[in-house]
Amino acid sequence: MTMKTLPAHPFLICLLACLLSLLPAAGNGSALALEAPATASQDFTSDQESKEHEQQRKEIEQILRNIETQWNAHNLEAVMTYYADDYVNNDGLDKKAVSALTQDFWKTYPDAKSTSRTKQIRIEGPFVTVESRDSAVGTTAKEMPGIGTKGELQSLSEGQLYLKKIGQAWKIIGDRIDYEKVKVAFGLAKQLQASFSAPEQVKSGRQYSAKLEVTLPAGLTAVGSITSQPLQYPQPQPTDAWRPLETSAAALERVMAANSKNRNELLMATVGVTNSARNSLMGIAFLTRRLNVVPAMDEAGEQSTASSEGTAKPSEPKK
Repeated sequence: MTMKTLPAHPFLICLLACLLSLLPAAGNGSALALEAPATASQDFTSDQESKEHEQQRKEIEQILRNIETQWNAHNLEAVMTYYADDYVNNDGLDKKAVSALTQDFWKTYPDAKSTSRTKQIRIEGPFVTVESRDSAVGTTAKEMPGIGTKGELQSLSEGQLYLKKIGQAWKIIGDRIDYEKVKVAFGLAKQLQASFSAPEQVKSGRQYSAKLEVTLPAGLTAVGSITSQPLQYPQPQPTDAWRPLETSAAALERVMAANSKNRNELLMATVGVTNSARNSLMGIAFLTRRLNVVPAMDEAGEQSTASSEGTAKPSEPKK
């Protein structure tokens, strides 16, 4: 077996460069000798961590199970007891906003259930980071007017949960979602083959492309739209003109610019399934993606403020 040579992580290269810049320069042809330690520090060995924190890890795993149980029971009061009062997430939402969002979500999807798979638990003193992959399903409480069916929800996300030991209890002090996609479909759109692709991260003010691809059953046509707006609570309704998807395997692509305020964005593709005459809506699907927006830096390493918030003209559907 041939071992592959992996490039060093860019952050590690930068860190090493900074450390080397602090070393005294060797003069007169002399060499600077660095003696390697005989053994690695225990602080950088996973075995040591697993032995030291075995009990804490069990506590965290039990807390995660409890949160999932209470969330699936729609017990808002019990769920929120696990949140610290100064909680804030990477979208800027605090404990009060998350509580209101959760309550609204359960009203919209009264049978919603979630499952979580823990990928890693890291423990550093009184702080814990949990990496997980989470999914949720549910059905809307109300039928879509004109279509006559309830909507079906599917969601998938990955991210980190941050906890801190406060007194004798572990509390959630923040979380970060790196990847997230959601689909809600009504009527014939439940069987629709549709995909919505976009980057997961973009620099502030930079342009990016989002693409909707749809495969339609014979005898049906569709219209679609793609929108983007900063994540906030409450989230305003997006607006965009419908564009016809002409063929059975159609695509709609839109080029946009990330906002210059360093706010994460919600991308949404909407597909309306119609009859061949396009005078009767027979199904509708909403597909959303998260776009994490990071600050753009200038050459001096300062956060750039000269970035556009404009949106480029969307392209025509590809045939």
